[in-house]
Amino acid sequence: MRINEYNSLEEFTSQYIGEWAPSENHWFGLDFSYNGTEYRFNTGSMYEQQDTILPNGKKALFGLYRKSNDSKSKKEYTLLEEFANMNDALNSTCIEGIAFKKIIMDNNTEILGQD
Repeated sequence: MRINEYNSLEEFTSQYIGEWAPSENHWFGLDFSYNGTEYRFNTGSMYEQQDTILPNGKKALFGLYRKSNDSKSKKEYTLLEEFANMNDALNSTCIEGIAFKKIIMDNNTEILGQD
């Protein structure tokens, strides 16, 4: 049974364009569960006030985070990787060695919330 709410990759990418406008279905963050672990796709840095400059000199626009299980951590999520654009994020394999574009479209990926 399919629990994923996304029917196409374009449906996902059209919601995350770097601006927040809920009335136009544009969001900054997405909480989701994949293989029993919670993750977050986020526009910009969740914890840093300044944007990250990536090794290629470009500003990071998106980040993928894993929900932390460390009760001593002050941060709810741990940064896995940051990206200059959506294409880089979709091709990232920082979650279980699987391309994010496959994870976000997987039948068993559950969308937990958007903001």
